[in-house]
Amino acid sequence: MRVLMIGGGKVGSYLARSLSKAGHVVTVIEDTERRARGISESADVLVFHGDGTDVEMLRSADVQRADWALGVTGLDEVNLVACQLAQTLGAKRTIARLNNPANRPTFDALGIPVVAVTDLMVKVIAQEVEVPDLSRIALIGEGQLSLCEIEIPEGFPDTPLSSLTFPQPSIFVTVVSDGRVSVPRADTRLRPGDRITAVTSVSMEKDLLRAIMHAGETES
Repeated sequence: MRVLMIGGGKVGSYLARSLSKAGHVVTVIEDTERRARGISESADVLVFHGDGTDVEMLRSADVQRADWALGVTGLDEVNLVACQLAQTLGAKRTIARLNNPANRPTFDALGIPVVAVTDLMVKVIAQEVEVPDLSRIALIGEGQLSLCEIEIPEGFPDTPLSSLTFPQPSIFVTVVSDGRVSVPRADTRLRPGDRITAVTSVSMEKDLLRAIMHAGETES
């Protein structure tokens, strides 16, 4: 995809490098010469030193060919104007970094999608679970299912997966054992230090962990 970014600060430069490494064609407009030069030297992207809210600058950066135009400066008003102009000039989609949540109604009224730092922090906190030995990787299925990882504890007996009883719904996706990743089968044996990746309902995370720990206790 072609991505046009307005803003090359810490957020912008990180995104530029990440998107470029992922194979996307990235163009950055940055109004500070030092930052523009730094991005140009550190990432495989096209950099323009100039004003991302200037129509001619946006056209020079081929905004009309952009699949995405991202306003990622530290100023909401700049991100808003840049995304508005990008839409008008032909960018297929836009999204803006929202720094101050109080400005959200303005973006919503103008139809500019936003990503708010505060929202991301809340989501990160909300996805944390108070279940020792279980790491939630992500929420899926509109937040109803959990993709999680459990490490088999020390003292766990060499046990085939088929002999264990797990809460439903639970699906085992991978097992990492001695650095090797495999898709688990009924005869897959679990050993201390192995890491299981599983999908289960959020409400069953503790039950899943308890089933594994209990199996280790009863088998030992």
